Amino acid sequence: MIQCIRAVYENGVLRPLEALRLEENAEVQVTVESVQGAAGEPIINDPFDEIRFDGPADLAERFDDYRFGRLAP
Repeated sequence: MIQCIRAVYENGVLRPLEALRLEENAEVQVTVESVQGAAGEPIINDPFDEIRFDGPADLAERFDDYRFGRLAP
């Protein structure tokens, strides 16, 4: 069973902000994702971070060079 809840980190302990549907002494796996930065500002995740292209800014400018493998090192 997967539950997505919010929690607060206080004095070295994660405190859930809502009830958990777990049996006593249940072992769980925890993944932590911050919802605000160190200064308290919200963290904005950019969904395009994973698909950014680190190549040249304008592929059309040297299209034939890329197409035919005539790239200078």
